Amino acid sequence: GAVLSFSCRDSCQAWCQIINVSESRSPFLTSVEGTGNETNWSISMPSGSKYHLYIGLALAIGSSIFIGSSFILKKKGLLKLADRGVTRAGQGGYSYLKEWLWWAGLLS
Repeated sequence: GAVLSFSCRDSCQAWCQIINVSESRSPFLTSVEGTGNETNWSISMPSGSKYHLYIGLALAIGSSIFIGSSFILKKKGLLKLADRGVTRAGQGGYSYLKEWLWWAGLLS
C-alpha cells in the first residue's frame, strides 16, 4: 500500500500506510501532492474541533458521575430498608417506594 505523510498546523508530521483503498474522499482533505508510494495530504480541521473534544469529555465524565451517584443512592436506600427487615422488592414488597433515599437516586 501507499505511504501517506500528514502535516499538522503545529509543525508535526505523521506517516500512515494505506492497506485498503476505496474511492470515497473525506471532506477534510483539501489537497494532495506527490507521486509513487509517498503522498502528502493537507488536512483542514474545523476550528472548534479542539473545544468539541473537551465538551464531549466533560459530558462523558459528568454523566458517569451522575449515573454512579444515582446507583449508589438507590442502593443505600434499599440497604437501609433491608436493615429494618421489611419485605424485599424481589419477594413482593413495595416499601422501597416509601423510602426518600431511593427516590433521590431514581430522580437524580
